Amino acid sequence: MIRLKKIAAAKWNGNGLGNSAADWCVVGNENIVIEKLSLYWIARDISNGMDRRIARGYSRKDLLEILQTKI
Repeated sequence: MIRLKKIAAAKWNGNGLGNSAADWCVVGNENIVIEKLSLYWIARDISNGMDRRIARGYSRKDLLEILQTKI
């Protein structure tokens, strides 16, 4: 079971721009960041100064299921 920790709250981007979803990281692997980009939720590995996408899903639940098999 993957546990998440919120690292950035959801925010309002102003009139006409809508809002942004919160950003999360995996507890125990804080180098793995989960965020929403456009239509997808993605998991990025930001360790060692690199920024590498490791998983993608249409919902956060789908992403966590994919990520569970990779971690």
